[in-house]
Amino acid sequence: MPGEQQAAHSLRLVKRIVERIECAGGVISFHDYMQSCLYEPGLGYYTAGATKFGAAGDFITAPELTPLFGQTLGNYAAQVFGMGFANSILEFGAGTGKLCHDLVSRLNTLGESWQHYLIIETSADLRERQQEYLEQRLSPGDFARIQWLERLPRRFNGLVVGNEVLDAMPVHVLLKQDEWVELGVAFDGERFDWQVLTGPSAATEAMRKIDADDSLPSDYCTEINLNYAPWCKALAASCGRARLLLVDYGYDQAQYYHPVRTQGTLVCYYRHRVHPDPFVYPGLQDVTAFVDFDGFADAAEAAGFRPLGLSSQARFLLHHGLLELGDLKLDPLLSAQQVKQLTLPGEMGEKFKVVELEIDRRPG
Repeated sequence: MPGEQQAAHSLRLVKRIVERIECAGGVISFHDYMQSCLYEPGLGYYTAGATKFGAAGDFITAPELTPLFGQTLGNYAAQVFGMGFANSILEFGAGTGKLCHDLVSRLNTLGESWQHYLIIETSADLRERQQEYLEQRLSPGDFARIQWLERLPRRFNGLVVGNEVLDAMPVHVLLKQDEWVELGVAFDGERFDWQVLTGPSAATEAMRKIDADDSLPSDYCTEINLNYAPWCKALAASCGRARLLLVDYGYDQAQYYHPVRTQGTLVCYYRHRVHPDPFVYPGLQDVTAFVDFDGFADAAEAAGFRPLGLSSQARFLLHHGLLELGDLKLDPLLSAQQVKQLTLPGEMGEKFKVVELEIDRRPG
């Protein structure tokens, strides 16, 4: 159970969402509900001050698990710079700042020069924590080259990195009855509950195209992410020549919308417990959905990116020198355990995928 302060915080967000539902006539889309739960200014999960990452938070990401992850991405960054890309990095949502630290430390160890490390972070709380963490651990010269942004730069050249970014985008929830309908969120006076939205929507139209052969069964519930296209379009407009590397959990479209996956992929994380109810403790738990990698690739291509490949996290890390890192020799037993967690199929190795894309919008 949350403490008294946390419960009061959640209640403030509940009241804000209830007001929004009342103004909308009694129901809002799940997309708007999830947007409020995660990003409501000062109250959302990612915009308030609670600890989210690590043992004291709700979940552990690969950078928090071990520096080996960020160091291997440092190897990759050095290879990208060696291909003629500008030696600057842009990271989306830097968490605690640990990935940034491990990546640039590895570049320094390799003797690879880097010019700028830009972090896009919309959460003031996380931005403050990242600054404190990195200032304590990096040299003054390295720290001075890190810059925090609230929006995309006007023109970026170099490597774009995102770890668990796509799964944090709000989704629409769909249900197949006689036809596809979108599920919204209502409030019954005590708690939030599902309610069918009337009429067609962009989400139902998109879902009809995915289920064009009518192969999905009745009462099939799933999600669709309509944020991929605008996100890719905005990033493409900001890039000159760039390589994009995204690490996240998800499936190709055939697996994502498989007939047996009748309850979709929506999951919630609260104090290292995983459960399916997005209406528990609004603002205190993470709400997320797996990534449809085919849907994302289509959106990226339409925006001007060239897909280079999709691989498992295990294959990517091993291919880019995970097992050759010097840190493995410092504590072999601990390092072996961390390598297993990063690469074994039952851990992160197959669940997480790595997407590589490229764009070149230079004149001529």
